[in-house]
Amino acid sequence: MRSAISIAISFLLLLISCSAYAYVYFVEAENFDPDKSEPVVGGAVWRVMEDKEAFGGKYMQYNGPHKQASTSLIYPLPPVNKANFQWMIWVRCIMPDGGSDSYFFYISNDGGKTWGPQQAAHGGGQWQSWQWKGWTLNTPLKKGADNVLKISERENAKADVICIRDDNQTPTDEEYEKYLEEHKTQKIAVRQLDKLITVWGKIKSGRSHYR
Repeated sequence: MRSAISIAISFLLLLISCSAYAYVYFVEAENFDPDKSEPVVGGAVWRVMEDKEAFGGKYMQYNGPHKQASTSLIYPLPPVNKANFQWMIWVRCIMPDGGSDSYFFYISNDGGKTWGPQQAAHGGGQWQSWQWKGWTLNTPLKKGADNVLKISERENAKADVICIRDDNQTPTDEEYEKYLEEHKTQKIAVRQLDKLITVWGKIKSGRSHYR
């Protein structure tokens, strides 16, 4: 009996330990890396939109031809200190109809030099208000500081906040609010990305420099 209790306590402590060292990272969709991303490719455009119900009052939405996967929103990820865990990507999103209910995701483990297989992430339904929807990443993150997330267009879904985690938990608005409070000194300042979209052609041609 005492042995069984000891085993149970050890298992509980292990769970607590694993939870304490869970990898949980949030980033608002408009905080992509503008130097490495291509939000505009021909008629395919990711736009910064406004909604008072979105965190920060802004979100990203793709407009243009469907299923081209020509654009890219790049998000460098924080260092990973462990390997071989189950990774999930969650997006606080709105998928209002059958033509607006998916994205393409990719993971790079070498800083964006090469990318894992394309992953079509479907909503599996439609909804008109912000909800968290998750998918298992088919390319796991690897130990180190070279993991990068890329999102490309597939349909016209809306994206507010992205979460990468390995603790098998579903993010909530309350959790993200707490995360913001705990990480506000590290939070990347929201760039004026509407301006970035407007001058993207000049940036790519070298006629303008955006800060």
